[in-house]
Amino acid sequence: MELYWKAAAAALLAVILGSAVGKQEKDISMLLAVAVCGMVGSVVISYLEPVLDFLWELEDLGRLESGVLGILLKALGIGLVTHIAAWICADAGNGSLGAMLQMLGSVAILYLSIPIFRGFLTLIQEILGAL
Repeated sequence: MELYWKAAAAALLAVILGSAVGKQEKDISMLLAVAVCGMVGSVVISYLEPVLDFLWELEDLGRLESGVLGILLKALGIGLVTHIAAWICADAGNGSLGAMLQMLGSVAILYLSIPIFRGFLTLIQEILGAL
């Protein structure tokens, strides 16, 4: 949890410094923001490692099909990347491009989820056939 507090403090400090420096040197302010975003991203990844290990353990315990968890993790990744890209577009003053990226991300997740929907359909057909 100590990493969380350090990352949050660094982000707040970057906002304050970026505001003070940004009036004269916008390039330095932007580089500061990118550097802190990278640092916070590495903290996020360090927190996700135990979560992913737990999810793989659940997959083994639940005897899930090997691709199901992979599809869900890919969908999560697409959602996160889409959300971050849309924020960047909005910050750059191009909210319409960000909205289109969000729509693209939603459709990509639906496309990626087709095998899961097919599995549900097969399961429903088996259940209805057994009645």
